Amino acid sequence: MALLKRGEKKIFHIDSLNQHMREVIKTVMDVNLNDVAKYYGLRYLSPKFGEPIFVPYGRLDGNFKKFEDAFEKIYDEIEKVKEDGLKKYLEWYPNSQFLNHYRIVFYSYTDLEDGVLYGIGAEPLAVTPNSSYPVDKVLDGDVVVGMQLLNVALTKGLKIKFFDIIANRRDEIIEAYNWLYTEFHAKYDTKDKVFLTDIATYYMVKFFKVVDELKKKVEVIENLKGKRVVIPMIESRAKRDGRVKEIMEIEFADYIDQGNYYKVEAIPSIYNKDFVGKLFKQVLNNFDEILLLFERKATVPDELVDLIVKERGDRYLLLTK
Repeated sequence: MALLKRGEKKIFHIDSLNQHMREVIKTVMDVNLNDVAKYYGLRYLSPKFGEPIFVPYGRLDGNFKKFEDAFEKIYDEIEKVKEDGLKKYLEWYPNSQFLNHYRIVFYSYTDLEDGVLYGIGAEPLAVTPNSSYPVDKVLDGDVVVGMQLLNVALTKGLKIKFFDIIANRRDEIIEAYNWLYTEFHAKYDTKDKVFLTDIATYYMVKFFKVVDELKKKVEVIENLKGKRVVIPMIESRAKRDGRVKEIMEIEFADYIDQGNYYKVEAIPSIYNKDFVGKLFKQVLNNFDEILLLFERKATVPDELVDLIVKERGDRYLLLTK
């Protein structure tokens, strides 16, 4: 069955689209906030093959007067075709909950009747039941520093409390990614250098609005105090604390010099050694037990070596005073 309807317009290159549409597509591809999604226990689902949610360029044509209209057109077209695509994703990722936010990628599709079609793939942001942390050690009533277990609370019904350590640093994150990819395109995009910060900001703000709706479904606290605290650990090479942009610029300077911009991320910048050290001091004064969860092998942080190891596993440590 042909993908295109009879008489539907075919566009073979993105440069044939309206300027606002071109700018939106090229900009949002850089700033999907993949690391921030992971911090919130979310993930963009990668297709096992093809792009189940595919929008040909012809359906994105139009005389858009502002970038917001072009952006909404993309989401309108995704809405029209997403049903079958999400069914396929559900086969690949059972028990997923799909959110109204997508990672946009270039994609070409070969149709037996229509030939090669060029357009975009939309890969959904989702809540999945899986975690990279050993969550079986987490108990009802625990206070979790960070939002990495949000998906666990939503899918497994755990009654845990969350303290969102990046909630007041969103503007810094947006500023940092706008700076990072402006630098990248200035240095390496030899053709049209398309990266517009107003579009990038619009897309990132939309991401955070989706996150805020999810946060309403769990208990988020403002003060760090309780009996037992859980800290999902994040590996970071960054040492000094500061604004996210400054940390990226200084602590990841070698990646930037090498052109490895994709290795420079906001969350490892925030989880620098100085910041985590201050966080440990804060929880030491307000909790009786500290459960550290690791994605890799568990090791006692230097700041907590004086505590008693009550229980140890390959990827977790339960510490007490």
